[in-house]
Amino acid sequence: MPVVYGDLHIHIGRTHQGKPVKITASPQLNLDNIPAAAKQKGLGLVGLVDAACSGVLRDIQDLAGCGKLKPLAGGGYSWDGVTLFLGHEVELVHTTGAEAHFLAFFPDLARLEEYAKRLSGWVTNPSLSTQRVGRDPNVWLELVRSHGGVALAAHAFTPHKGVYGNCVSKLAEMFIHPEQIQCLELGLSADTAMALQISDTHGYTFVANSDAHSLGSIGREFTAYDLPTVNFAEWENALEDHGRGIVATHGMEPLLGKYYRSYCVNCQTQCTENHPVLSCPKCHKPVVVGVWDRLRAIRDFEDPAPRRPPYRYHVPLIMLPGVGPRTYEELSGKLGTEIDIMYTVSLDALADVAGSNLARQIEAVRSGQVSILPGGGGKYGKVTKVT
Repeated sequence: MPVVYGDLHIHIGRTHQGKPVKITASPQLNLDNIPAAAKQKGLGLVGLVDAACSGVLRDIQDLAGCGKLKPLAGGGYSWDGVTLFLGHEVELVHTTGAEAHFLAFFPDLARLEEYAKRLSGWVTNPSLSTQRVGRDPNVWLELVRSHGGVALAAHAFTPHKGVYGNCVSKLAEMFIHPEQIQCLELGLSADTAMALQISDTHGYTFVANSDAHSLGSIGREFTAYDLPTVNFAEWENALEDHGRGIVATHGMEPLLGKYYRSYCVNCQTQCTENHPVLSCPKCHKPVVVGVWDRLRAIRDFEDPAPRRPPYRYHVPLIMLPGVGPRTYEELSGKLGTEIDIMYTVSLDALADVAGSNLARQIEAVRSGQVSILPGGGGKYGKVTKVT
């Protein structure tokens, strides 16, 4: 079975009726457009994390009713050339009042429907994405598990609602049975080596997903799976033993993440110190704590770290200097999917279509020699041009 590339954190901007779901997401990020965008990136497996939102759920029921979603043996759905998993993102509250995001995925529509019915009384607005759950986190986790779901910590290390980045240094501080969280999503500013600095992470599998809020951001991070059959049961099995069915996690170079280093909003200072910065060294105001800074501050483990599937540093094609929408479409039309372009298309073919400068840039990405200005404070890092 060929390796399948999966991005299991895709939001919905609008329902088929035009109702907002993820307020900050693009209106074009809808059920009509996602399959084509995913295939353009080279993905064979996608996960919708707003599937239990009431309007999206109705749209999914309509797609299933007219045969556009075809149930797979083992769970999941065939959907216009890709495999779909139905998921839901929630906000859980720690006893300190700190908030963190978690994901749940379900093998079929029936169990998602039952979960959504129970959950609807626990949230303020079940039509909107990533609602705060008005129950103890353990109650939510039990609801997921009792409906055959798989629970993940979303963007686990970010200062914006990441459980390690914002709440705790051990999941046992939040859950009675933390082992029932089946994996951690690395997020856009952390890689495997960074995550393993915290000993509590050693019991969990790591995955990479995009947290897409637009069609273009689908697949900016993804996981390569070796699945005998692409379905929910085989995916869940692949997560066991620290990712026995995971070939590699393909995540953005952490320096590109918009929360990589601490940033002071007050004096607009990007921190560059070689030690963790938790308050601004210039004006002494609180900072948006960077992932690097937070992990350095709470780390309790040094090398050698436990073995994990390799982390492949990925740079989205659109983030390379000189690549705009027109160039992107030309490359996709002539050379294949974005994953093909970034990893397998020959450099000569790239140069023929887009010129030697871009070919050299992609060669630098493939060899790990790309130069980056770090991100922080909500601003993405930037790839600097190869000279």
